[in-house]
Amino acid sequence: MPARILVVDDQQFVRYALRSLLEPHWEVYEAASGKAALEKVREIEPDVVVMDIMMPEMSGIEATYELRRLAPNTKIVLVSSYYTSDEAAHLARLFGDGNFVEKSKTGDQLIPAIMRLLPVESRALNPL
Repeated sequence: MPARILVVDDQQFVRYALRSLLEPHWEVYEAASGKAALEKVREIEPDVVVMDIMMPEMSGIEATYELRRLAPNTKIVLVSSYYTSDEAAHLARLFGDGNFVEKSKTGDQLIPAIMRLLPVESRALNPL
């Protein structure tokens, strides 16, 4: 069974781009805000959440904190274009699973980051 990946970003274009990147490999779902992400997590119980850090209404950090309580087995990859790699990596260690990918590097780094978090049988529907 392919893994379920939830992409959370307030920008529709970013969600579309990430979905296009990930869909050949896994089942991909979207949420446009931190609050919507928490609702979607309850509904689909994703294996991995790709969470934008900077979002209005409820930041990715706030949503990740709540997600940890709601679904402790769900893995998290934080993404952002606003933080330095060091700052974001620190946030990822505190609130996520230690995984951070700069938005500008998602094309090269996001799939490997997700694959490292998944059990072997869920790593990819269509292996790379």
